[in-house]
Parts: sequence; C-alpha cells; structure tokens
Amino acid sequence: MNSPPNNEKLRNSITKTYLALRWGMVGIGLVLPFFLLVVDQWVTTDPLPDSISGFYHTPLRDVFVGALATTGAFLVLYKIFTPLENWLLNFAGISVVLVAMLPCAVPDGLPPADHTFPTAHKICAIITFACLGAVAMFCAKKSLDESMLSKKQLTIFRVVYPTIGVLMAALPGVVALFDAAGMADLFWVESAGLWVFSAYWAAKTIEFGITGAEKKAITGSARPLPDRAGEGGEAPSPVAG
Repeated sequence: MNSPPNNEKLRNSITKTYLALRWGMVGIGLVLPFFLLVVDQWVTTDPLPDSISGFYHTPLRDVFVGALATTGAFLVLYKIFTPLENWLLNFAGISVVLVAMLPCAVPDGLPPADHTFPTAHKICAIITFACLGAVAMFCAKKSLDESMLSKKQLTIFRVVYPTIGVLMAALPGVVALFDAAGMADLFWVESAGLWVFSAYWAAKTIEFGITGAEKKAITGSARPLPDRAGEGGEAPSPVAG
C-alpha cells in the first residue's frame, strides 16, 4: 500500500519546485544568447541576425520561441508574496510569449517572411521588461527578512534589487535609441537584458536560501509583510496564488 509523503517531505518538494522554477529562468537567460550564437553557425551559412529576436527567422526559430514561451509560462505559474508582484509577473509572462509569437522584421541577408509584426513585437518586449523592472524596484525588497539577514546582506539586497530594476526598465529604451541611431547590431544589448533578468532570479534565490522564506511560508511561520500591495494585513503564502 502506498503511503503519502509526510509533511516535511511535502514541504521540501514544494520548496524544490520553486527553486527549480527560478534556476530554470536563470539558466535560460544566461545560456540562450550563447547557444543561438554558436549553434547558428553550425546549422546555416546565412548571416548572423543582428538581434536575438532575429533568430526567429533562422533554423533556430524553435529554440528561440521555445525558450521565450517556457520563460513566459514560468513567470505566469510562479506565485509569490504580494498580489501586485503576481500581476506584474503574469503580465510579463504573457508579454514575453507574445514577443516569441509576433516576429520582428526580417534581418538583412535572411530570407523574407510571410508575416512580421515589428511594432507589436517591440511593444510586448517593452511591457515585459517594464513589468520585470517594476517587480525588482517595488516588490523585491518586501520579502527581505531583517531577522535572518546580516546588516551587510540587507544592504547588498537593498542595492541590488533597485539596480536590477532600473537596468531592466532602461534596456528597452537603450535598444530603441541604438535602433533609431542606425546601430543595427543589438544582439549584445538584448543579451544584457536577458542576463539582468537572470541576475534578478539568482539574487532572489540566494535571498530565499539564506532566510528560508518559502519553508516558513509553507509552515505558516513567516512574518507578515509590511503590506499587501498597498493594503493592510498579512501577506499570503507564496504557494497560495
């Protein structure tokens, strides 16, 4: 007869699920630019696209779409402490899927495409990074547990999160400025955006690893957050949705 896992095993499984989601997003953001850059040279003799989005129009389309769609699904499925953060992550997740599904203009030197949506593609990319930037700037610090973090650690996280937020919010503007100035090769600027995205989830994972916030929330021993996105009262568990 099968026996259900005990409470401790179940709590560990839930915590590992959140850990896997975050490290999955870290890995996709870190690896995707290098993977596209290297593998493209093995599978085609066409010129390299001048942006990450341009790989939609290469034999690596499925990799590009799959990576962004997976990240979008992770963002929507990931539930955390405040309703505001959940809504922002939901919008970011939906937008990044649309970035993958609404292709940019075809880069020079690549075969023409039947359908492209460059304006919608750019708008969705801006929404994605704006939402993620808002999460880092306005929501990330709410989970900091002063009783579990040293003064130095608190200072580091209080600097890191807003910095990441500003970078994520600013990078689409940098891309737009470079594009308007005729600087065609935006690959590394877009890659920087992905790496900043990865840095946020790595920092959040390190923070939760130090404080044990998820396990405390699962057991009901987490301290109340200062507010619920502007409302009074105790914040929900990160697994409550």
